[in-house]
Amino acid sequence: MPGTAVAVRAATGAAVAAAVGTGLMAAAGVAVGAGAVALALRSAPARLTGRVALVTGGSRGLGLQMARELGDRGARVAVCARDTAELDQAVADLRSRGVDALGIRCDLRDPGQIEDMVAQAVAHFGHLDIVVNNAGIIQVGPQEVFDESHFQDAMDTMFWAPLRVSRAALGHLEATGGTLVNITSIGGHLSVPHLLPYSCAKFAETALSEGLAAEVARTGVKVTTVVPGLMRTGSHRAAVFSGRAEYEHAWFSLFAGLPLVSTSAERAARRIVEAAARGRSYVILTPLARAVVLARGVSPALVQTTTRVMGRMLPSAPEEVEEQAGKEAGRGVVNRVLRLPTALNERAAGRLNQQPRTNPG
Repeated sequence: MPGTAVAVRAATGAAVAAAVGTGLMAAAGVAVGAGAVALALRSAPARLTGRVALVTGGSRGLGLQMARELGDRGARVAVCARDTAELDQAVADLRSRGVDALGIRCDLRDPGQIEDMVAQAVAHFGHLDIVVNNAGIIQVGPQEVFDESHFQDAMDTMFWAPLRVSRAALGHLEATGGTLVNITSIGGHLSVPHLLPYSCAKFAETALSEGLAAEVARTGVKVTTVVPGLMRTGSHRAAVFSGRAEYEHAWFSLFAGLPLVSTSAERAARRIVEAAARGRSYVILTPLARAVVLARGVSPALVQTTTRVMGRMLPSAPEEVEEQAGKEAGRGVVNRVLRLPTALNERAAGRLNQQPRTNPG
């Protein structure tokens, strides 16, 4: 009998152990399954059905691609731009993809037009969930060829306009718990030679975005600061080149489209829209941009030395200054030679409604 009792106890213990083991395995399975589901949900693109987005500078380039991405995810989209023909073409493009799109002509340098733009978007769609400050201008050349009007134009477009758009939209975003997205630049962390007006404005916009994020958090509005690096958006077609225009165009178009260090507008737009949908606070888009931000934080003197070297390699200011839009500046022999390495950027220009500009205005 004692042997029987021992056997019973052993069997009971084994059963209990088996039950416990099974329970642990089941719990582990549930945990793994839950983790897999969470991972799948996290990796699946966020849907934006019923949301309303406003994108400044949305008629071409990255702005147009972001509008497409927002629309593909179910959002209704308002885009604004100065050029009526570009705007009409962008709206037609969006509607052909099934996007409920509204085009609003707006010169963001005019404070009154900004108020009207936001009001039109809200009146048409009923509310705002996402506002993207994306509009920008690019002026390329040595600092000697720029007067104060060039800096003023850059600041009006890439600092004062985002400030005014943000202030006009924040009340609407507070009502929906929405997101303000500011497309800054690696030029807002590193002052790139021959892009001084652009860099000054982008530094100011970066400060604005980071400061707003801290101050409006209590209202429920989320602010996403985006730091793009080099992107293939065809921006060389819309840029204005001063000094030795042909050579300024050559270096700019080459660096903007290098396949190994630049990213496509499509990939950039997906990451930006995903970040906005999930309310993320900061997005740096390329490994090179992350490296630059890190290097400047660790050793600003080394980065400054590097930019000095770069500055010496770029074209010097000529006695007679040329100012040309991308179409004219890209016609020379040097730029024809570079057609192969810049081919990806040229194709991007075609996809992103980057109409060649025939004059700097």
